[in-house]
Amino acid sequence: MGRLSVERQATAGWTVIAVDLPGERLDQLAQTPGVFPSPCDVSDPEQVGALTAAVIERFGSVDRLVNAAGIAIPGAIVDVSAADFERITNVNYLGTVHWVRAVVPHMRAQRSGDLVLYASFAGFLPTPGMGAYVATKFALVGFTETLAMELYGTGIRIRVVCPSAVATPMLDGIFANGLLDGMRKLSRTTAPETVVDAVDASLRRRRQSAFVFPDLTTKVLWRVRRFAPGLLAYATRRISEYAQK
Repeated sequence: MGRLSVERQATAGWTVIAVDLPGERLDQLAQTPGVFPSPCDVSDPEQVGALTAAVIERFGSVDRLVNAAGIAIPGAIVDVSAADFERITNVNYLGTVHWVRAVVPHMRAQRSGDLVLYASFAGFLPTPGMGAYVATKFALVGFTETLAMELYGTGIRIRVVCPSAVATPMLDGIFANGLLDGMRKLSRTTAPETVVDAVDASLRRRRQSAFVFPDLTTKVLWRVRRFAPGLLAYATRRISEYAQK
């Protein structure tokens, strides 16, 4: 989804700073007009701050931040190591925090800017076997809702994106070790294009902050979670039990 966002915004005429760890995926983007590949470890606040400052110095402004960086580590909570909990938190949650802290002062000064922050339906739906990942996404949802309140009236718009299972290499990695084979049988995946389409549509509206639910499943789950959490917990347990048979 990050790569697709880069390509679409470059096609639309934006100057895009594409950020990833050093490697072939990032190097390939150098062939796309308007894209400037920039290696950076999002879990390192010093690297994030330095890159942000360099972008502002060279291009004059940061008008939109799209943060889709994320990793997944499947496993029961008691089976995931402390080191893995720390690693996934540093990337999924603190990586977002670092970017927001780096760009918001500049956006506030120019009284404009968009923050597009990728969470997940796992940010409001407890998912057995994905506790470490779920924890980071719950944190992101709470962080973004609070951020929207703090930035109200500043001219900065916020979108928190909550897709269901998306057909990406990360999802393939989640299922690769066989721990969630049962859930795989029941999963319906969403195309990355569907997610980015929903983000684009939301940004065409003037709302200061909004959740982006790219498919009907996430829209329904969000409402059930809000208004009937006990029912959702029961259904999730039963589905998890069925998937393991």
